Amino acid sequence: MSSTPQLPYGTWPSPITAEAVAEASGSSSWPAGADDENWWCASDPATATVRLLRNAPGHERPVPVLAPGVSVRNRSLGYGGRPYWVRPAAPGADTHLLVFTDHQDQRLHRADVPRLGTAADTGFPAAVPLTPADPSGQETCWADPVPSPDGSEVWCVRETTRAATGADDADPALRTVREIVAVPLSGAAAEDPEALRVVARSHHFLSGHRPSPDGRRLAWIGWDHPHLPWDSSELMVAELRDGVAREPVRILGGSHDGTEVSVSQAEWADPDTLYAMADPNGWWNLHRLDLAADGPHPFKTTDVLPLEEDCAGAVWRVGPAWFAVSPYGVVFPHGNGAQKLSRWNPEDGSLTELAPGWSRFNGDLWSDGERVLVRSADPALGSALLSVPLAPGSGEARRVRPESEDPLAAWQPLPERRTAHDAQGRPVHYVLHRPSHPTATAPDGELPPLLVQVHGGPTSCCGVTADLEYSFFTSRGFVVADVDYGGSTGYGRAYRDRLRGRWGVVDVEDCVTVARALAAEGLADPDRTAVRGGSAGGWTTLACLAHTDAFCAGTVYYPISDPASWRAEQTHDFESRYVDTLVGVLPEDRTHFEKVSPAGNSHRITAPLVMLQGADDFICRPDQATRIVDHLAERGVWHRFLLFEGEGHGFRKADSVRRSLLAEVALYREVLGAHIAPDVPADSDAPTRAD
Repeated sequence: MSSTPQLPYGTWPSPITAEAVAEASGSSSWPAGADDENWWCASDPATATVRLLRNAPGHERPVPVLAPGVSVRNRSLGYGGRPYWVRPAAPGADTHLLVFTDHQDQRLHRADVPRLGTAADTGFPAAVPLTPADPSGQETCWADPVPSPDGSEVWCVRETTRAATGADDADPALRTVREIVAVPLSGAAAEDPEALRVVARSHHFLSGHRPSPDGRRLAWIGWDHPHLPWDSSELMVAELRDGVAREPVRILGGSHDGTEVSVSQAEWADPDTLYAMADPNGWWNLHRLDLAADGPHPFKTTDVLPLEEDCAGAVWRVGPAWFAVSPYGVVFPHGNGAQKLSRWNPEDGSLTELAPGWSRFNGDLWSDGERVLVRSADPALGSALLSVPLAPGSGEARRVRPESEDPLAAWQPLPERRTAHDAQGRPVHYVLHRPSHPTATAPDGELPPLLVQVHGGPTSCCGVTADLEYSFFTSRGFVVADVDYGGSTGYGRAYRDRLRGRWGVVDVEDCVTVARALAAEGLADPDRTAVRGGSAGGWTTLACLAHTDAFCAGTVYYPISDPASWRAEQTHDFESRYVDTLVGVLPEDRTHFEKVSPAGNSHRITAPLVMLQGADDFICRPDQATRIVDHLAERGVWHRFLLFEGEGHGFRKADSVRRSLLAEVALYREVLGAHIAPDVPADSDAPTRAD
C-alpha cells in the first residue's frame, strides 16, 4: 500500500515559503571582466540596493566591490542602463579603474579597486565623483560609460530632464534631452561642468555608442517619438574630429519608403567595418556594413547570416549587448524560444555552438575578445553566469560560481516550452510549469487550478528555468502557464507586430487560448483558472477580467489601466507615446480606446482581484491602480489593495514581495476555498476592501 498522501491540488504542503521567495527575489545583470575576475550587478532584496560583486578563480565566493549602501544603477530611460565600466589593471599595477553610477545621487564616480587577493585588497575603495551635482530643477542620468579613443575620458549617454514649471509644461518628452558626452577621468568636471564635452547629438533617444578601433569614427543608435526602438531605430555613424562627431549619417534602419527597420546593437570589427543586429528581413539578424575609407557612408551592407530566428532582443535599457566581435568570429545567441550561443566564422560562414545544454541567454553579454561572460539559463541546468572561452580548442563554457545543491529542487518542476493555436490557427507560445511535489499526489480525476502568467513589456518573453515564485504555487498543486502572447520578442517581427493597434485584444485572446488548450488536454481546471501579471501584464490581467469570463480571479501588479491617460505627462519619457503604437492615436481612435480600456470597462470586472502598487511608481502611477479599486469598492466586488511606500515600478524590498504573495494566497482562498494553501499564514497587514 502506497504511503504517498493524496491531497487536493492547491493544498499540498511545501517548504517554499513567501519569505524564501522574497529572499531569492533579487536578480543579476551587467556582467563584465577585469583580467580573470568576473564582475556583475546583483539586486539585494534585504536592502533594496544593487550591489556590484566580483569573484575569480581561486576566489569563487562573490564579494562586494563597494561599501554597503552604494547602489550601482541609474534611472536612464526609466529602466536604467549599463551602470559601470572597469578597466583592468595595467601589467605590474595592482588596481583596476572602476567608473560607476551611484543611484543615490545619479552622478558618475570612479574608484581604484585592488585586484582580488592582493595585499591591498582590504576594505572598500574610496569613490570620488566625476560629474557635477545637479543644479536645482534638473535631474541628470549617466549610462553606459565606454572609454574614449585616447583613454583619458569615458563617453556616456547623458539624460537631462528639466523640472516642470506648470501644467502646460508637464510632458517629459519636451523637458528631456539626451546627448553623448565625454567625461574626463581626471575628475575635472566634478566641480566644473565646462570640463564636459558633448560628443554627439542626433535623436531624442540614444544608445550603444561605440568609437571605432582607430578613433576616427563613432557609431550609435537613435530613435525619436513616437517610435519605439524595436519598431524603428537608426544606426548612425560620424567622423570624429577633435573629440566631436561631425555630420552624422544614417547607415541602417529607421522608417523609410513605407518600411520600418529596428537596429538593436552595433559593434566595430575594424576601422572600416561594422556589424549590426537589424531586422529588414523580419528577424534580428547579423549584418556587416563596409564603410568607405574616406567617409561614414556604407558602400556595402550584407545580411551575412540570414536566419528565420531572432539573434537579438528589444532595447529597453541603454547599452544592451547580444553579440560580441572577437578575433575568432562573432558570438551571439539565436533561436526562436529556445536558443543556442554560437560563434560565426566570417571566413567560411560556419556556426559553432559554444555552450551546449544552455537554452537562454540574456542581452547584457560582455567580451574582451578572448572570452564571453553571459547570463544563461536552461530548464535542466538552472541559471548561471557563464564564462565562455572563444579560441577554438580553448575549453568549454563554465559556471562563474560553482553549482550548489538546492534544497528546494525536489519541489520545483522542469519548465516546458509549448505552443497552442488560436481559432485562426496562429501559434501562441508559452512555458508550462506543472504541479510538482516529491511525495504528494492529487486524487484521481481531479484537475489542478491554473495560474496564467502575463509578462510585462509587452515586448518581453518567458523564462525557461524553475522560478521560485512560480514554484511557491506549483509545489502546492497549482499549474502555471507563462504566456508569450503576440507582441512578445524572440519570434520575429511578424509575431511582435500582432499586438500593434490591438493591445487589450490579441494579448487577451492569446491568454484565453492557452488556458483553454490546457483545459482541453486535461491539464488544468477551467473553472479554477486565474490570471496574474505586472505592468503591461497588469493591463492584460485587467483586460482579461473585463472582457472575458475565462478567469475566476486576478492578481495585478502596478498596472496600466487607462490608456488614454497613460501617456505624455502621466508616465515617463521613454513610453510616453507607446499607446500610439499599441492602441491608437487620440482623438481619432477614441472609440477604440474606450472599447479596450480596463478602466473604462471596470463595471465588467466581477471576479475578485488583488491590486499591488508601488507608491513611488512614476512609470505606471498609483492612480492607474486606484481608479480600478475605487470602482470595485463602489460595486462591492471583493478585492485587496496594497500600496507599498518606497516602492517604484517593480518591487525591490523583500517584505513587499512577501506580503504580495500572502495577499495572493488570500485571493485564492476567497475564490477556491478556505482550504487552499493551509500552510501559508494569513497576511494580517492587508485589509480586505469590498465596500
